[in-house]
Amino acid sequence: MSEVDPRWGADAVPALVVENVTTRIGPLTILDGLSLELRAGEVVTVLGANGAGKTTLLRTIAGLYPPRQGHIRLFGESIEGRPAHEITRAGIGHVPSGRELFPRLSVADHLELGGRLSPPARRAELRARMLAMFPVLGRRLGQRAGTLSGGEQQMLAIARALMTDPRVLLLDEPSTGLAPKIVLSVFQTFPMLREQGVSILLAEQSLTLGLTAADRAYVVDQGRIVLSGAAAQLAEDHRVVDTYLGR
Repeated sequence: MSEVDPRWGADAVPALVVENVTTRIGPLTILDGLSLELRAGEVVTVLGANGAGKTTLLRTIAGLYPPRQGHIRLFGESIEGRPAHEITRAGIGHVPSGRELFPRLSVADHLELGGRLSPPARRAELRARMLAMFPVLGRRLGQRAGTLSGGEQQMLAIARALMTDPRVLLLDEPSTGLAPKIVLSVFQTFPMLREQGVSILLAEQSLTLGLTAADRAYVVDQGRIVLSGAAAQLAEDHRVVDTYLGR
């Protein structure tokens, strides 16, 4: 990855801070005092095996699961405990695992849904940007989401989230079920998003993909951060593979 834009210096307010967050689902503690930071202009990957807590982390940030304790700040503004729609309005875009599209709605419908919080002029600007970023969607505007290929559905899920005009984008395992060529095309959008001022928090199970795409990375195991550092350094750390990802 390229260096973080110098206009976002070390003293800048972080894009996202997760501080000592605990999330429980029923009787189970899924996140256990987890803390991490995403700087403005960064791509940060959260790595971990299935069940480590990656999806719960992103859903907690997005307001789908309320944390039992801890703080979440978006550019210094506390957002923990707010309803999901308010967190979206504050500037968090969320691309869930499984994409969660509406199979009977068209591509155009999904873009319209994503942009409904923005003024008409901004909505039109965002739509044009999405169609430039994902040209295949422009050829599928009238097509139902359920009839798209897996790669096209992933692009639509990302475009829908970006239509909310986020400052931070949460991507939950975007490579799942996709051919390598399609995965590459999705990850190649990251530099464009950085240029547009979007910081990215990526949850990935794939060690290679996650570290290749990121500036920094965190390894989560049983709801806790167990390793963190520059992506290039973690790629050389045998503990990531041997102990925490089991590969």
